[in-house]
Amino acid sequence: MTGKKLIPPDEALSLLAAPIAPLAEEYLAVLVMALAVRLNRGASNYYLKHFDISMADYRIVLALGLAKDLNISAVAASADVDKAAASRSLRALEQRGVVELEQTATRGRAAIVHLTQAGRELERALRKSSRQRERRFIAGLTDEERGQAVALLKKLIGGVPRMNKE
Repeated sequence: MTGKKLIPPDEALSLLAAPIAPLAEEYLAVLVMALAVRLNRGASNYYLKHFDISMADYRIVLALGLAKDLNISAVAASADVDKAAASRSLRALEQRGVVELEQTATRGRAAIVHLTQAGRELERALRKSSRQRERRFIAGLTDEERGQAVALLKKLIGGVPRMNKE
């Protein structure tokens, strides 16, 4: 159990369907953050309810399904979570029997993380659920619009360092 509290369904739906604030109409970064908050809030509630898993745990399990033999730093980078969050999640996932950490002599103190059989089953279920949710999310887009959205979002992510330059 993650210890996180579920938002009641009616409250969650009203938060997710809230109108876009005027500030988001004025600033693209605020609009992108509004989208991110809604996606995160909905996903967090969904995966907690259906899989009893936090968003950091979710991202780590999916990342481990894509890449093998990662150390904790590489898991954190692959899941796009900070190392401290990755360490906490990995400890919780290990206790649940989802991952195992293998200490290796060849890599110094670095532990290699593996999904267990239960972890591989969870990863498959999460991947299936994620694909279904994503299909519903992008249902209003054509294939061309989806490609454009991906390209534009990648371009915007590339601009973040320029935005944050002092």
